[in-house]
Amino acid sequence: MSKSMIVAKTDFKNALKLKMVKYGLVMATIFGPIMSFIIFLGVLPIVPPSEAQLLVGLMGPIITAMLGMFAIIPTTMIAANALVGEREMNTLEPLLCTPLTDRELLWGKTMAGAFPSLIILASSTAITTVGIAIGSVALGYPIIIFPDLAGFFLLATATPLMIFAVVAVMIIISGRVTRVYEAYQATTGIIMVFMIPMILPMIGLETGGMSELVWFSNFITLTIAALIFVIGWAIAFRLFNRDKLVSMV
Repeated sequence: MSKSMIVAKTDFKNALKLKMVKYGLVMATIFGPIMSFIIFLGVLPIVPPSEAQLLVGLMGPIITAMLGMFAIIPTTMIAANALVGEREMNTLEPLLCTPLTDRELLWGKTMAGAFPSLIILASSTAITTVGIAIGSVALGYPIIIFPDLAGFFLLATATPLMIFAVVAVMIIISGRVTRVYEAYQATTGIIMVFMIPMILPMIGLETGGMSELVWFSNFITLTIAALIFVIGWAIAFRLFNRDKLVSMV
C-alpha cells in the first residue's frame, strides 16, 4: 500500500502541474454548490413557505445529478494524465522499470484518479447541504434538507461506482490513444450517463409520478454504473500487464 500511495501522490502532483487540471479541481469543488445555491435560493423567494419542500422534489434531481457529474470529471482529468500522460511525456518506460508489482502500480494509478474525486464528492455535497439549510432559514423558510433520500442514494452509490469505472475505462483506452485530450473525449460519454437522473424525472411533472421516476432513474443509473464498473475492471485487469505495456512504449 505504501508503494502504491507513492505512485498516487506522484501522479497527483504531476497532474496539478497542469493548469487545466488544477483549475478543473477547483471548479469541480465549488461549481456544484454555487449552482445549487443559485437554483434553490434564487427560486425559493417566489415559492410559498408551505411549498418549500416541493421545490426540493422538483429541483433535487437536477442538482443531485449535477453534483455527481462534477465529482466524476476530475477522475477523467487525473486518470488521463496518470495513464495516457505517461506515454505522452515518455515516462512510461522508466515507470515500468521500477520494482513495483502490477497490482501495486494499478492500485496507485487508481487511487490517484479516484480519491480526489471522492473527496470532492463528499465536500461539495456537504457544502451544498449546509449552504441550502442556512440559506432557507435566513430567508424565513422552513429548513430545507438537501439532498433528500433519493438524492443521497444516487450520490452514495452510483457516483462512487462511476468514479472507479472511469479509471477502468481509462486503463482500457490508454493503449488505444496517444494524447491526453483523446482520452478526455473518450470518457465524456460515461459522464453523460448522469443525464438520466437529471432528465427522466421531468416526465413525471405531467403525470404526477415524479417521485417514482426519480427512484426509477436512480436505479437505472446505478445499474449502468455497476455494469460499466464490473465489465470495465474485468477487461482492465486483463489489459494491465507489464509486458503488454512495455510493448506499447
